Amino acid sequence: MKVGSLVKYVGSAAMYRDRVGVVTQTYGFIESERLDSALVHFVGLEGKGRDAPGPAGPPGDGLHPMHFSEIEVVNAPDVPIF
Repeated sequence: MKVGSLVKYVGSAAMYRDRVGVVTQTYGFIESERLDSALVHFVGLEGKGRDAPGPAGPPGDGLHPMHFSEIEVVNAPDVPIF
């Protein structure tokens, strides 16, 4: 998993199910040296879900924090065409 990877959500939250996004940043949630999470941009979900306004103010940047176990890298043929 690296910045620029095309990923599909495979976790259990219905809002993100089968969504495809792009990794914009990877980071370690517990230990900064051990990468285990990513910020993923999902088109159309700006300001919703994990990007929704919180007590610290409205992020609204379209970046959703995801653990690596919730997303998997996909190849172009695996991406649905609408």
